[in-house]
Amino acid sequence: MGTSGSTSTSARFVVESSKTDGPREPRIPWPWPVVVLAAAAVAIMAQWLALAGIIIPEWLSSNGQPFSSVLTAASSLWLSGHGVPIDILGIHIGLIPLGLTCVSLVLGEETCRYGTRVLWHRHDGHPPRRHIGEAIALHTTVEVLAAITMTATAGTSHWATATVGGLLVGLCSGVVGACCGARVNPFNRLPRWARGLPRAVGSTVAVCLAGGSAALAVALLVRADNVVQLHEHMGAAGWEGICLILAQLAWLPTMALWGTAWTLGPGFALGTETFVSPLGTHLGIVPALPLLGALPANGPLNLAACAWFGVPVAAGVIGGILVMKSLPEARCESGASLGALSGLVSGLVLTMLGLLSRGSLGDERLSEVGTIMPAMAGCAVGILTVVTMLCGFVIGVIRRLRSKKTPQEDVGGGEVSEVGEEETSRIVSVPDEGATSPESNSSRERTGSKRISRPNAASEEAKAIREVAIGHDIYDSIQNDRDGLGGEDTTDHS
Repeated sequence: MGTSGSTSTSARFVVESSKTDGPREPRIPWPWPVVVLAAAAVAIMAQWLALAGIIIPEWLSSNGQPFSSVLTAASSLWLSGHGVPIDILGIHIGLIPLGLTCVSLVLGEETCRYGTRVLWHRHDGHPPRRHIGEAIALHTTVEVLAAITMTATAGTSHWATATVGGLLVGLCSGVVGACCGARVNPFNRLPRWARGLPRAVGSTVAVCLAGGSAALAVALLVRADNVVQLHEHMGAAGWEGICLILAQLAWLPTMALWGTAWTLGPGFALGTETFVSPLGTHLGIVPALPLLGALPANGPLNLAACAWFGVPVAAGVIGGILVMKSLPEARCESGASLGALSGLVSGLVLTMLGLLSRGSLGDERLSEVGTIMPAMAGCAVGILTVVTMLCGFVIGVIRRLRSKKTPQEDVGGGEVSEVGEEETSRIVSVPDEGATSPESNSSRERTGSKRISRPNAASEEAKAIREVAIGHDIYDSIQNDRDGLGGEDTTDHS
């Protein structure tokens, strides 16, 4: 009785603990569509209020500016993260601050995940795919409506750009958030040979972006004195200095993409007829932004900087290994094809990101700023495709050689022992479990005195048979000696 009681108590404890460890249902009595809509609206409003809070101290220090200018400036900043150009201090800036874009994506993903988690619990962990699609559509609708509203508030004429930007941000954040909240993997429906491509492509792109970010960080560390001097030269102190730092942080991911293009070879431009690359640098007059103090001086080919070309090569090798790891039976031809496909998709993803990092920092000479197209697209697609294809081909060759070597080891890897005629006859004549059939005796006579045995079980069996045969020989010799002695005794008595 005591044992059964303790067992039921422990079982109940295990069940309760497993329930506690799982994700809890959000305590919201509203229907899940209302939760999705409200969460998306709250995230957008929170981001807009944060931007307005940054602008308000500047508005208070100004003279005679109406409060509506704060609303207009906050809406313009929010739209700039969605690709809409903005005018700051009379300068037309068309370069997207991808830092604000990343904030919008993260907030949108979290809110859509929260709303879809409510949907997941309401359906006991098995939400219909139709409801998941509806959640993504609702989230995207809120993002597009917010972009249209912000466009009207900011008084800009870029309605199409704002709508497309809101649609892309809403779709990207909604798809990722809904799939995570509903615990659905959209790549499970891919063919078996293609299920490893998303992981390979993601890893390849991530390595390239990490290499570009590392190149930017090294440049900032090496030329930190120039950055500090430019910041002090601008005379931005107090809240103005904080705003200057925040503005540069908003464009930091954009500059990280420039660093990625730099590691690929073509580099980036900072004005018409300019370029910054490991193969050389040619710049004109540069805007006096502190971050731009990390730019190298004009000069020819830099051999030390060419070491960064190893970043896309390493990214391609990692992508090739991962895509081949997902398909263990792939050989040379299929490995090269999978590797080439992985590199091609990775190059296209980097090309799209490079397009987002292009824009303008003014008119005339600074109207072309960012990655150099189509040179970056060609290098990204070409280098990654060739490297991943070669990596897949090499791995396929190694697998083919191993598959050919294994059967040979199984057949020829055993011990070849020389057995004399007498020992062979002894082994054949053993009347035990190890006795061989007449067919095996005839085959052994045809093959001569060589006997091939397995290195493990077969060799041990042959050794045991040999020992039994030696024991029988010893027994027979003793019996013969005894018979001989007995025969002598009988002869003497006769």
